[in-house]
Amino acid sequence: MSNSFSSKWKILREELKKLLTRNWGYKLLSLFLAAVIWSVLIAQDPTITREKTIPDVTLTVSGTDNMKRNGFIVTNDLSDQIQDVTIRASVPQMQYQTVSAANFVPRIDLSRVRSAGTQQVRILTTNSSSYGTVLEVTPASVTLEVEEYITRNRIPIVRETVGEMADGWYTTSTTLDPTTLTVSGPRSIVESVVRAEVVQDLSTVPAVEGVQRSALSFRLVDQQNQTVESDLLEVTSMSVLVDSVIAEQTVYPTKLLTFSQTGVITGVPAEGYEVKSVTFSPDKIRVAGRADTLENLDSIFTDLTVDVTGRKESFTQNVRLRRPSELVYMSQDSVTVSVEIGEVISEKVFTDVRINVTGAEANLSAVLEERYADIVTVQGPLNWLNSLKGSQLLLRVDAAGLTEEGTYELPVLCEISGDDGQEYTVKTSPSAVTLTVRSK
Repeated sequence: MSNSFSSKWKILREELKKLLTRNWGYKLLSLFLAAVIWSVLIAQDPTITREKTIPDVTLTVSGTDNMKRNGFIVTNDLSDQIQDVTIRASVPQMQYQTVSAANFVPRIDLSRVRSAGTQQVRILTTNSSSYGTVLEVTPASVTLEVEEYITRNRIPIVRETVGEMADGWYTTSTTLDPTTLTVSGPRSIVESVVRAEVVQDLSTVPAVEGVQRSALSFRLVDQQNQTVESDLLEVTSMSVLVDSVIAEQTVYPTKLLTFSQTGVITGVPAEGYEVKSVTFSPDKIRVAGRADTLENLDSIFTDLTVDVTGRKESFTQNVRLRRPSELVYMSQDSVTVSVEIGEVISEKVFTDVRINVTGAEANLSAVLEERYADIVTVQGPLNWLNSLKGSQLLLRVDAAGLTEEGTYELPVLCEISGDDGQEYTVKTSPSAVTLTVRSK
C-alpha cells in the first residue's frame, strides 16, 4: 500500500510540474481577471472608505436677510475667512476621485445670530451615505463682528447748483424725485447720516424749451459735511434701491425788455417847474416765457405811478412792476424811477433897449452909429423872467484898448442887474454895432 501511495504522489507532482511550467498566457489572463474582479468588488462596497483632505474650500453664507430681519448685520469682511477652509472626510472608495467640497455643502448660517458684538459661528457641513462623512473642518468656526441693523426714513435731499444756463435761457426751480431717502445699515453708520446732497450743473441742462429731466448722483453726508460711505448701507425709496435722484425743471427762452414810460408820471410839478426826464435803473430787465409769448412783448409797465404834484426838486422812487401772467420769470419785481425836475426855461423879449459905451480912452470920443437895440431876448427860468424888468438890462460895447482913431465893429454885451447868480442867456438884435473913435 505504501508503494501505491508513492506512485500516485509521484504522478501528481509530475502533473503539477507540467501545469506550472506550461500555458503562461492563460495564467496571466487569469491573474488580471482576478484583480479586476477584486477591484470591482471593493468599489461596490460602501463600507470600504478612504480619508480625503480637500483644501481651499469656499463657504457659502446663508441667512443674511433673516439676520437683518432679526435686527443685526455683520460689519467685518468675511472674504478671507470663508475662502481658506480645509475639509477632512471619510469618503467611500468608489467616490474618492469625484467627491468635492460641494458634496458636503460647507456653510455658515447667519440667521442663528441673536446678539451684537463679536460672535463665533460654527461652520456647518452635511454628511451623506453617498459621499461620506466629514471628519474635521479647519477652522471650525468664523469670527463675526455684529452690529444692530437699523433703518432711518425721510433723510432729506439737498440740492446744490453750479454753473449757469446757456445765455438766453431760463430754468424753473428744480424738483427732485424722490425728495427723501431711506437709509438702512449698521447703527453706528446710519445714525451719522444727516442728509443726502446732489450737485446739479445748470450748464449741462439742454437749452431746449420744455420739461427737461436728468439723473443726479447723490452722496450721504454727516454733521461735519463729510461723505458717509459704506458697502453695508442700503439706500432705498419706496422699498426700491436707488443710486440717483431725478431732477426735473422746465426750460424757457428769455428776452431783454425796456420799461414803458406811458402812465408812469402823474400830477404837475410846482408852478414854473417841469419834469425834465424820467429814467429807469436798471434800464432793462430779463424775462422768460414761452417763445410765442415773448414775440409779442416789447416793454414792461410799472404797477404804480409816480406822483410829481408840487415837486420842485429831482427825486427817485422804487416802483413795483406789473408782471404779465404769461411770463414765468422776471429778473426783478421792481425798478428805481429817477425823475429829474427843473425850472421851466422860457424867453422874454425887450425892445428898444439903450446901448452904452464903456472903457473909452479919455482923449478919445466914441460914438455909436446905433444907440438902441431893437430886440433883446433873455432866456432863463420862467419864474425869474416873470419878475425881470427892462431897466435891469445893461447893454454896452467895450471900447477899452482902442487907442487909435477909426471905425470898429464891436459886439453888444449884456448884463442884468440883480440876477443873483441866475443862469441865463441873452441874444440882441443887432448883435454887433459900429463904433467910431475920434480925437477930442
